[in-house]
Amino acid sequence: MLLGGCASGGSGGSTDRLGTSAPTVAGVTAVPPSGGSANVGNAPTDGPEGAAARSALSTYQDWWQAQVEAFGRTDSDGSGFGTFASGKALTEALVNLKQLHDAKLVMTGEPRSSAVVKSVDLTADPNTAVIEDCLDVSGWHQADAVTRAVKDPPDRLGRYVATVSLRKFQTRWLIHEFKREVGRTC
Repeated sequence: MLLGGCASGGSGGSTDRLGTSAPTVAGVTAVPPSGGSANVGNAPTDGPEGAAARSALSTYQDWWQAQVEAFGRTDSDGSGFGTFASGKALTEALVNLKQLHDAKLVMTGEPRSSAVVKSVDLTADPNTAVIEDCLDVSGWHQADAVTRAVKDPPDRLGRYVATVSLRKFQTRWLIHEFKREVGRTC
């Protein structure tokens, strides 16, 4: 079950990995990588590629905001996920939400993120972007939907690298694939 990660931001905003001011994402705290996430070879910060990278990162942040909200409620159907994701990423998010609800659980607390745009390809059809994130979900817990008692599985990952593939459809970026790299630390 996917129970990890979220967008960067904080109560006062933050500086994203492009060196620009990132929008604040309510309920989510940014965390710097602790060594396993390479910051070499990041996407350009200027020109059309830089603008595309900022737009892709914003989509990623908004996608996690929608997931944090949906996973925190018992009455959510995840209908907002399609605004930010497609393909495998959308399917996995919807399945995970259903599994959580079927188990009579919700998510409480806050995940933390340190997303880095690694590449943008404006010559591909459709345009593509890759984001690498160090997700720290140690403060985001599965909890009983009624009592809010924490019910985390014993083998749950607390922090891991995620590689996210986005594709641009018409005027917006959509997350196409979200890959947990459980063998990598950050």
